[in-house]
Amino acid sequence: MAHLYKKLKKGHEYFYIRETQRVYGKPTTINQVYLGTADKVEAALGKGGFSPKEFGSVFALNELDREVDLAGMINEILPPKKRVRGPSLGELVFYAALNRAIAPTSKRQLANWYETTDIQRIRPLRLESLNSQNFWNHWDRISDADLEKIKTTFFKKIHALLPDQKHRLVIETADISAPPKPSVFAGMPQPDQDFLAEHLAQQKLGLALITEWSHGIPLYYQSFSGGVPTTGFHDHLEHLLSKVSNLGVAIEDVTLLVNQDMAAAPIIEQIDAKDGMHFIVSYPPDFAPELMEISLKDFRPLPGNRGAQLSPVAKEDEKILFYETKATFWNQPRRVVITFDPKSFHKSYQDLGKKVQRVRKEILALAQRQAQDADQASAIESVKTHLAQLCLRLKISPDLFQLNFVPGKGQLRLEFQLDHRQMAGVVRHFGKNILITDREDWGVEEIYDTCVTRAVLGPELGDAKSTNGNRPYGIAKDNRSLFQKALLPLYHWTDSKIRVHLFVCVAALNYLTLLSQRLAAAGINMTPNEAMEELRELRTAIYAKDPEGKLKRVLEEVNDQQSAILKTLGYVVEDGKVAAL
Repeated sequence: MAHLYKKLKKGHEYFYIRETQRVYGKPTTINQVYLGTADKVEAALGKGGFSPKEFGSVFALNELDREVDLAGMINEILPPKKRVRGPSLGELVFYAALNRAIAPTSKRQLANWYETTDIQRIRPLRLESLNSQNFWNHWDRISDADLEKIKTTFFKKIHALLPDQKHRLVIETADISAPPKPSVFAGMPQPDQDFLAEHLAQQKLGLALITEWSHGIPLYYQSFSGGVPTTGFHDHLEHLLSKVSNLGVAIEDVTLLVNQDMAAAPIIEQIDAKDGMHFIVSYPPDFAPELMEISLKDFRPLPGNRGAQLSPVAKEDEKILFYETKATFWNQPRRVVITFDPKSFHKSYQDLGKKVQRVRKEILALAQRQAQDADQASAIESVKTHLAQLCLRLKISPDLFQLNFVPGKGQLRLEFQLDHRQMAGVVRHFGKNILITDREDWGVEEIYDTCVTRAVLGPELGDAKSTNGNRPYGIAKDNRSLFQKALLPLYHWTDSKIRVHLFVCVAALNYLTLLSQRLAAAGINMTPNEAMEELRELRTAIYAKDPEGKLKRVLEEVNDQQSAILKTLGYVVEDGKVAAL
């Protein structure tokens, strides 16, 4: 309930809008907005709403949770302790998942973010209880065995919410690395910083995620200490599939996206021996250099919207191209699809140009400084060593550059030029990707779609800044996959916390993809990001709504798309409030 509140300060009257509500049974001030003096209040009341708060996104995902009841499920497995006040363990996990699905923040910023939302009208709580220490105290209760029980119960509920139909299953894998805290390096000499950074980089957590193909809804996941096993992963396939089968999911059509770092041969040998199991391996161009000799004149546009870079009005020179052939890999003829992405090509070409210019500038400057060095052999060796180290840092080959040292008149002159033949060989690989599969029943667009655009984990999961313009759920400023957005940055540095955080992020992904599935079933063609953008713009604000000037928090103007989403969830907007249909 909103009302004007007056304070006297040094004989002057100042006004505020206060909103109160019962939280845990006690009247609590949940929002306070400073207005000013009486004259300012009178002038301001006719100008619109006060204190707008994000409503639609929190409301929609909370409605989806009514069928899941994440908090209740966790509390049943780990009941709240009698003397604990405030949110339970299950509620804290839910509040964290809600934040990760909408606008991920660190635990320190969680209360501040929730203060910008209308959570108090949807799921009231004392925001001060959303502090990082409270999270750590509760999350420490979750053992590995407890987490496994939580996962099993959660995914059983998720599967029960899906339509009763045959699901195409996709298995993906990736490694997750937590970045070191900046404070760890404070005052450390550079060699020690390099050693520690390398050590921390080895503390990886591997992830295998099983999703249904159409909307990317997670059905189960498994984590691995130290990263995804590069050898012997085929031994984990049976375990993963048995877990999914025990949830009631039929194992009839499974496609494994093989990580290029894995030992592919034993995995594919196991897949070849099983009915209903398939694979797609994505390799960089240098895996099969002979395939890179195929001219782009023989490539064709990828069928469907994917061939138009997810836009039906894409320019001709922006379309993704492909070439299909057969080649023997792992002792059998396999279907091979080579793709070419023009946007990726141009980006890589521009990046290479910048690196070449940097190398040219640094090497010529170094050679000029050492031109009059008495020991010319030492000077030459110094320039070559610097070139090798610089190319290693820039991840380009020193073979791209030709150095010719010309002595004369007491000084050394460097002739620096590009090796155009080597450069052409490098550029020929840009924008290309090799997809190898045993799926003969899928079209090229389905193979590409599964391996590139519908892949949930992304190619560089450990890098918070990584982007991929091919992702269907991305936007112009941030093209990471849905899961990357929920997961990164981690803000966690211990294995136990990362494991719980991982479940929170998978749960967040489930809410987003369930929303997308509901919208699709109602004939609304919106990606989760598009739906969330619309819902985030659906806000409430405080207005003076009646002749007596009483203040009420109501919904701001609702557009057609927002109304359609709410209708899918069973609600309409009446008199500035949501009401059940």
